[in-house]
Amino acid sequence: MATGGERGERHPSAAELERFLLGEMSPRQAAPIISHLLSGCQQCRTGMAPLASVVFSTGPLAPEMAHSSGSEYDFPIFKALASARRYASSLVREADDPPPQTPEKSPNLEALKPAGEARYEWDRCETLIEQCRHLRYSDLEGMILAASLAVTLAERISASQGESTELADLQARAWAELGNAHRIADDLISAETAITRAVERSRQGTGDALLLARLMDLTASLYTDQRRFEEARVLLDQVYQIYEHAGDVHAAARTLISKGVSANYSLQPEQAIGFLIAGIRQIDPARDPRLVLVALHGLLWCLVDTGRAVEAQALLEGVEDLYKVHGEHFDHLKRIWLDARIASHLGQEERAERSFRQVHEGYIGADLAYDAALVSLDLAALWLRQGRTLEIKELIDEMITIFRARSIQREALGALLMLKKAVETDQATAALLRTVTTELWRAERSPVRRTGLSS
Repeated sequence: MATGGERGERHPSAAELERFLLGEMSPRQAAPIISHLLSGCQQCRTGMAPLASVVFSTGPLAPEMAHSSGSEYDFPIFKALASARRYASSLVREADDPPPQTPEKSPNLEALKPAGEARYEWDRCETLIEQCRHLRYSDLEGMILAASLAVTLAERISASQGESTELADLQARAWAELGNAHRIADDLISAETAITRAVERSRQGTGDALLLARLMDLTASLYTDQRRFEEARVLLDQVYQIYEHAGDVHAAARTLISKGVSANYSLQPEQAIGFLIAGIRQIDPARDPRLVLVALHGLLWCLVDTGRAVEAQALLEGVEDLYKVHGEHFDHLKRIWLDARIASHLGQEERAERSFRQVHEGYIGADLAYDAALVSLDLAALWLRQGRTLEIKELIDEMITIFRARSIQREALGALLMLKKAVETDQATAALLRTVTTELWRAERSPVRRTGLSS
């Protein structure tokens, strides 16, 4: 921290402010900087304005979808997904052949600077709330930090008598984003506390229907993670009605995708397929291409679960570009896992085993034992068809050892012990293996762990 000012205040250096804005600091490193900024240091706020104008920029708008026509697959769902595939292809083409660069103009910071300290904090809070949504897929620690700062700013703003309801709305939005950040981080207790606070603030607000829809949407996501699937469905039905009434087709489609994700997590793949297809058909992929990838991955997974591996393989080939452009490390592992499950269902056993092993090694390398165990069960199902019971037993022993070392849920460990006994007595069947796999998936969803695609 640099020293400056007549009273010898300690200010963060320009390098420290840049690392803070870029999310390169740990929470412990960032804490004194947050405290200093919240103390009202105008010097540092002015100094970080040029950096913030770049860091908090949402970047150029996503390119428009290509309108070139092409042959579609015969399956009905592919026509509904055509725009998503064309959009993904356009992104890949743009990456291969980038457009010519035009000189950037320096922003007129003085013209953009709001008048008054309260207005400055209000606008900064709005920016942080928006930044939370952009960080949710790429930087969870940064999302939590931005949401925490937004809450602090919103709670310290002194509104005039006429602005009290608008301020309550702002505070509700900030608390809601903090709750969502905690939810994605699997801290469901903190998430529920923050979302409850958001609802309390909204009761003092303007009664804005779209804010209510946002709060219900995030609450439904929390309920899904808490395995309160019926309550989540009721909320999402109401959210859909609000967006439909408001004429927001994209938001309504996003709600259908949320319903599909919830149905998938509750192990109702047929129902999930209907919601996901309806959502993908209506959503604007340019506004949230990452959500399109989440929806498509969920749809592919459900197609395999319902015995439609041929459709899943054809669709996966058509949307590979979305994984390339928007997928991250664990997304690619999930894609390989999905490809392995498709190959297994189609009888392509060598390809399936090779991919299952690759995913298993990836999760073990990342110290994600539970995910590795779920992949192992898929591999065990393949080996069971081949009569490789000795290798299945060794695989189960490995899983049990890892589960015991990590104190993983007793229900999951019990299911594995039951399967081990069945293998040892030559009583293991495909049906039993599916039952054990289902039990581990149920346990895996409580709480939800975010190693792959999620909404």
